[in-house]
Amino acid sequence: MARSLLSDGHPIAYVMAETGLSESHVEMLASSTVEPDVKRLAKYMNVRLAELGMSQLEASKLGLVSRSTLNLLGKDDRIPGRSTLSKLDELLSWLPGSAHATMYGSEPKTREASVGKRQGPVVNRDAEDDYDNLRMWIEKRLLELQMSKSRLAAVGGPGRTTLATMGKRGYSPNAETLERIDTHLMWEPGSALAALKGGKPVNRRIEVKPHPAIVPIHSIVDRLKLLKTRIERQQETLNQQARDIDQALAQAHLVIEDLTPPQHRANFPAST
Repeated sequence: MARSLLSDGHPIAYVMAETGLSESHVEMLASSTVEPDVKRLAKYMNVRLAELGMSQLEASKLGLVSRSTLNLLGKDDRIPGRSTLSKLDELLSWLPGSAHATMYGSEPKTREASVGKRQGPVVNRDAEDDYDNLRMWIEKRLLELQMSKSRLAAVGGPGRTTLATMGKRGYSPNAETLERIDTHLMWEPGSALAALKGGKPVNRRIEVKPHPAIVPIHSIVDRLKLLKTRIERQQETLNQQARDIDQALAQAHLVIEDLTPPQHRANFPAST
C-alpha cells in the first residue's frame, strides 16, 4: 500500500498517516520506489538560504558547495551524490540525511528544530526596578564568562560608569543599554530587563564554555560583514569610475588624432 501511494505522488507525511509506518521506513521505500525530485530539493534549498540570510554566492564562499553546483541544482538531469547531499545538509544546517530525504518527498529537518525552542526570560513589567538584582546577575555572568567590566566595555558593552550609576542619581538604563547587556553577556533578548524587574536572565545556548576572547565575536562578525559590503560597493563604484575615465581618455585621444596633422601625430602619446 505504501509503495502504491508513493507511486501516485503522495507526500511522505500522507503515506505515514495512511499506513501508520514510521518516517524512516517510508523514506526507505520512497528511495527505491520513486524517482528523486532534484527540483524539489533546489526549491527547499533556496528557501532555506533565504531563511539563513545568504545568497548562493555567499553560501559558496563557505567552501562546502560550489556556486555552480548550487545554481545548477535541479536545472539539469544530474542527481547530486552522497558527498554533495551531505555538504548541503551541513551548509543549510539540516540534520544529516535531510537533503536526500527531501528529494523523495520528505520535509528537511533543521538543527535548531531538533534542539527545541529556547525558553525566553519572564519579564514582570509591573514590578518595581530592582537594580541590586540586575547588578548581582551581571556580576555572576561576568564571572562565568571570565570577563572583567573593563573587558565588557572594550568589546562594546556598557562602560564601568554606566554599570556603577544604574539606579543612582535618577539614572535609569534605556532600552539600548539593556540590549547591549543582553548581547555582550550572551543572554537571551529581554534578560537584562527581566533582571531589572526582579527576575532571572536566560543564558544563550552555548555548547561549550566560551573563552572570554570569543564571547563578543558574533557582534564583531556582523560589523565586519557590514563594512565588507560597504567596501565592495565603494570598490565597484571606483572600478566603474576608472572604466569611465579610460573610455573618456580613449575618446579624447581619437579627437586629438583627428585634429592633428599627420606629420605632427608622432609628437602625441598613443591612445590606449
